Formats: sequence, structure tokens, C-alpha cells
Amino acid sequence: MNSSDIPNDSRGNRRITSDEEAIEALLMAANEVENRDLPLGFQNHDKQWAEEQAARKRRHDYEVSRNYKVARTFALDLHSDLKIVEKTEEEEEVIRDEEKSEFQRAKESIKKRREEISTTSDMEIDPMTVLRKAPTLVELSARVLAQNIVAIKSLKLVPDHLRKKLSYLVSGLGKVDTRLMELLIEDSPNEICAKNCVELEEDDLIKILCDCDRVSLKVLILDLCGRSITDYTIREFFKRAPNGFPSLTTLSLQGAFCLTDIALLLISSSSPLLQFINLTECSLLTFRALKILADKFGSTLRGLSIGGCQGIKWYKGFSSSLYKFEKLNYLSVAGLDSVNDGVVRTFFMFRSSNLTDLSLANCNEVTDDCIWHIGRYCKKLEALDITDLDKLTDKALEFITEGCKYLRSLKLTSNGFSDEGIAACLEVSGGSLNELCLNKVRNVGPHTAFSLAEACKRLQFLDLSWCRRLTQEDLRRILRCCSSLRSLKLFGWTQVDDTFLEELSRSHVHITGLKMTSLYAHLDNFYPSVGAKFF
Repeated sequence: MNSSDIPNDSRGNRRITSDEEAIEALLMAANEVENRDLPLGFQNHDKQWAEEQAARKRRHDYEVSRNYKVARTFALDLHSDLKIVEKTEEEEEVIRDEEKSEFQRAKESIKKRREEISTTSDMEIDPMTVLRKAPTLVELSARVLAQNIVAIKSLKLVPDHLRKKLSYLVSGLGKVDTRLMELLIEDSPNEICAKNCVELEEDDLIKILCDCDRVSLKVLILDLCGRSITDYTIREFFKRAPNGFPSLTTLSLQGAFCLTDIALLLISSSSPLLQFINLTECSLLTFRALKILADKFGSTLRGLSIGGCQGIKWYKGFSSSLYKFEKLNYLSVAGLDSVNDGVVRTFFMFRSSNLTDLSLANCNEVTDDCIWHIGRYCKKLEALDITDLDKLTDKALEFITEGCKYLRSLKLTSNGFSDEGIAACLEVSGGSLNELCLNKVRNVGPHTAFSLAEACKRLQFLDLSWCRRLTQEDLRRILRCCSSLRSLKLFGWTQVDDTFLEELSRSHVHITGLKMTSLYAHLDNFYPSVGAKFF
């Protein structure tokens, strides 16, 4: 056999003569490349293209930046009188400080002074100045008359304000009966005020309302009249006196637990001039009561209290009914489960410009957002009750401090605010306060005590009950510095010794809640509630 006839099987010498063999060769080559992990040029093509694009973008950005710097330098050279001054770190820090609110700056300064007041017992504090004042002749006479109300035959020619004072004292003693009410309606007074009508029955109240001068009557206060204010009472009264109360402007029926929507409709229809109405704890009222009042007095009512009316549940028109009250100075929705941020937001935004007194106590769904709206829109607010609102934080205090500059009464009972937060609030706004309630605010401590003593010079009523972190020396500092203080509540205090207790007994401040102090000794110096000036 010739050598030319022997086939050469080596790959290098193989001759490819057909397309089929060419394809087969390419497949074999690809398999070898894959098995040996050999690189092919086209595998890295995308990666190289991406790197080239990134490099071109970097060159472009560099050119733009260089051109900007050249143009900027040229412009500065052209206008040499204009200079761009770079801000130093110190200037930026000053700007950041200026952007902080007064509350934030006060809170930071309070944290810095932590070590300075960490041991108040080491500080020298002068003894409390004893400034006991003798009661006035009017006060002494009113107390004696209240204790001997049975012996009084007539209150003719006694002015309304003294009748009111006497009635409140008698109410505190639980002696309001039919005979006292007959004395109060004698001589056609403009005001009939009785804070404790527990003893009155339906027929008694019908007779009293029919016998009084309804034409001249402007103020009617019959609190705790649950047994006597019923549908029967109201219907029977209007049968005998169909004209109702044409001049009545103020009505308080607090605790009238038998008052219904129907009875309220009859009363509202017969009192066209009504401006202030207190329906606190009237548990049978429903959402229809709010709608009745909104429809009849939306443009005239100035004071409304529906706190504790648990029958007033949320309904679709709750916000719209509240929105109809255009001129409210006082609003209390305390304890209503239906109240949340969304319900009252619209009212605060558009109808709260005249609001001076507000109570949101025990409205558990209220958050910092609601308080922000109060600070933003309630600029005339003087009294605020945000008792027992678990969802509030120190931000709420900041919103109140920055927005409400005229606060005179602030109640923070049972909230979780920090010691520094309360102290900062008092540092900024404490100068205008004459009433402050910190009952059961567990974090109240030396910072709050220090700010109380330094800033709250006008304070008259103070409640520090159950503030266990305060010391005897903190209390001494407060009593010494708050010279206007008239009444102090200290329920739950066990951190005072007998010597200090004896010293307190000689103070001009009326102390309530400690051992050896009477709960009823100073009923005429009761703590004014939010809205008390209206009723």
C-alpha cells in the first residue's frame, strides 16, 4: 500500500472537505475550550464595553467640573467686589442651634445641669417664710352661714355672687334640699346655682323651675341632678311653662344620668339664647344630642362639655357636627372613646381660633399629631387638660410650648413625659401658669422641681400627688420660691418627716393630702377645672 493511501488520523493533518465536517470540527473545538476553561475573545466583549462607557463618563464629568471651576474663577475675577464666603463649622453649628426650638434648647441646657442639682440636699435653702393671712370677714361669714343654713329665713337683697358662694359651700356640705332651692330662687335672681342636687326629686324640681322667674333667669346650674332630670320632669315643666327660658345663656346639668336626647331637644328649643352648656357625665345622651346642639346653636354656642357621655359613640357625621360650632371658647370631649386625631383635626384647623379652654382627658386614641394641630391652630389657648393620654411623648410638650403662649392652666396627670421634658416646658412657658397638675407623672424629679422654683412665680395651684422621685428639699425649694402658691396637693407623699410637716402647717399654703391635714378644710379654695370660669 502506498503511503499516500494510508489515512492520517492526526487532528493537525486532517483535511476538512465538507460543511458537515467543518461544523463537527467547530463543535469539537468548543468542547475542548469548555473542558480546558480556555478564554474566548467574544466572552469578555460586554464587560470591556461597559468599562469603556464608565471611563468615558468619568472623563465627561471631569471636564464638566473643570469647566465649572474655570468659569467660577473667571466670574470672581471679573466681579472682584463679590466674594463667596465658605461657612465654617462653627457658623454651621450656630445655624443648627438657631433652627432648634426654645423647648429643644431648654431641654439640652437641663441635661447639662444634671450634675449641678444631683444633690439638692447639699444646697443651702432658707427656711420657708411664714405669711399666713387671716380670712376675710366675708369668708368667715359665708362659712358660718353655710353650716347653719337651716336657720336662714330669707336671702332677699343678697347679691347673686354671694348667693352663688353660699350655695357652693352648702353643696360641699351635702345640705342642698328643697328648702335651700326655694331660698335661692327668691327675689327673682339672674342666677340659680346648685352643685349638689342629689337630694332633689322629680316633683321638687318641677316646682322649683315653675316658681322661679324664668324671664330674668340667665344662669341655671343644677349639677348631680340625676334622679330629678327625666323625660317626665321636662315634659311636665313645659306643659306648665311653654315659653321655657327665653333669657337663659348658661346651663349646666352635669351628672344628669337620666337626661335623654328628647329632653335635650325640648330644652334647646325653649332656650334660644343659650351660649354655654355643660352635659358632662350625661350617660343616656347619644350622637343625636351632638347633632341637635350643632343644628340649633352652631353659630352661637361658645362653650360645650360632653365629657364622659359614653353614649355618644362614633358615627359618620361626628366630625361634621363638631365642625358646625363656629365660635367655641370652651370644648370638653374628655373620656370619649370616639375621639381620635382624625375626628378633631378638621375642627382644630378651621374652628379653633377662638378656643381658650380645651379638655381631651382620657381620650386614649389621641397622639402627638393631634397636639401638633393644637399648637399650630389654638393660639389663644389658656387652659389645657391632657390627662391620661398614654400615646403622648415629649414632642407633645414641645408642640404645646411652641404654639400655646398664653397657657394659664396645664394638667398632665398620669402621663409618661420625661423629667427633662416637663422641666423644659416649664422653663419656656411656666411664667404664665397659675395652675399645674403633675399628679401621678412618675418621671417628675429634681429637674422639674428646679424649673418649678425658677420659672413658675405666678403659680397658685399645684398638684404633686404621687410624685415619689421628689424629695423633701425639692418641696422646700418650691414652697420658698413660688410665693404666689395658695394650694398644694401632696397625696401619696411619704418622703416628709414630722419636723417638716410641722413647718408646713405654719405655711400660708393650704396643704391637702398629707397626714394630719383635712380633706375638706379648704373647699372654697378648690382647684378650678378646665372651663370652670364658664359655669
